[in-house]
Amino acid sequence: MDTDPKNDNIQEIKNYLLENPKLLNSRYSETAKLFDTTYEAVRSIARRIRKHSTQPKEVEKKSFVEQENTATVTCEDSTRVKSLDELLKACNVDLSYWEVDKYDIGTYEVTGFDKERKPITITMFRTKAWLKKINPLLDVNKIRKELVEDLKSIAINHKKISYDLGYKEDDEHLLEISAFDLHLGKIGVEGDNYSLKIASERMMHAVEHLLKRSSGYYINQILLIVGHDLLNADGDWPVPSTTKGTPQFNTDKHLTIYRAARKLLISAVNYLSEVAPVHIMVIPGNHDKESMMHIGDALEIYYENSEDVSVDNSMCLMKGYHYGKCLVVSDHGDGAKLNDLPGIVSQRYRDIWSEVRHVEVHRGHLHTNKSTKLQAVEELQGLTIRNLSSLSATDEWHDAKGYIGNIKKASAFVWSKYNGLQAKFNYNVKI
Repeated sequence: MDTDPKNDNIQEIKNYLLENPKLLNSRYSETAKLFDTTYEAVRSIARRIRKHSTQPKEVEKKSFVEQENTATVTCEDSTRVKSLDELLKACNVDLSYWEVDKYDIGTYEVTGFDKERKPITITMFRTKAWLKKINPLLDVNKIRKELVEDLKSIAINHKKISYDLGYKEDDEHLLEISAFDLHLGKIGVEGDNYSLKIASERMMHAVEHLLKRSSGYYINQILLIVGHDLLNADGDWPVPSTTKGTPQFNTDKHLTIYRAARKLLISAVNYLSEVAPVHIMVIPGNHDKESMMHIGDALEIYYENSEDVSVDNSMCLMKGYHYGKCLVVSDHGDGAKLNDLPGIVSQRYRDIWSEVRHVEVHRGHLHTNKSTKLQAVEELQGLTIRNLSSLSATDEWHDAKGYIGNIKKASAFVWSKYNGLQAKFNYNVKI
């Protein structure tokens, strides 16, 4: 038998020993038998490998690759970076600007030798994370800081309210104010100019007017329904569009519109809370579903320590307010069908259904005033559904479709705690 291994055989033995480092110092006879050679030949190859091998050196390879709204961070060949947190720290990722979309951690083994020429196997880590820019409207911590700076200067720039409480205190009433479909940011057609300033003035004039009209009643609670397409679009990227993506033309950038809406609502609530406690019911519309929920979060933060203001920004898009024998329900009007509402309302509020006798559903979306009465159950004596008007200007789309001529208005309702609806007031925008 030829005991001297050929060149090809030497390389095979060398590769085999490198793949099995425990065999570099022992069991040469087993290796020799496997490759049909001698004990000495294997030991000689193993010695040469140990002589020229050293412990693998760790050279981390880190990278941060940024695109327009996304980025990837990686760290390879590392024994130090083993987790997502360590990766973000090693690559200096600004977590106030970026959030992690997904990440991956992989391992592989590298063989080498320690100072005593003993073979060792080291586990190396390869970590990678995919990032996306934080939406400023979703960053609650940023919103909280901005609120402090942006809203601390808000003051009621209106005349002090002189409010006649009217009736005796045991005749309690709820004042509901519904200023729907303001569409902040919309561009009006020629002759119906519209801007953030005009829209905000319409809203505040409506609130002042409707509050004054209700002064003949003893009001011990105010319900302010906000949303219903308060904003004309849900974002700027890639173009201003509704929640579902229908393109819109806007007067300003989305963040500017968002902040204007936030200030407007806080001004209105602060004004109303001088008369009675205010409950805010946030109803997202089809134009501003996500943004309106973010504004609701901002209102919750702003009024979290207030004894006079409460906020309902729950996930349900249909919300209700229970006041004595009355139930005021609101949804935008683009979801449930009209004829399905009695069954939906009676099921959604079945816990209080036997306690109420006066129930109405107030909807927006159609920008017109319309009411329908549907027979529900005997105890309720009927369920009234109202589509309420809009304060916003006519835009190019509505003008082209011929949806013109509707009176731009906001509405208020006065509810007796035990005797139902007592009055309905309108604020009509001056032409």
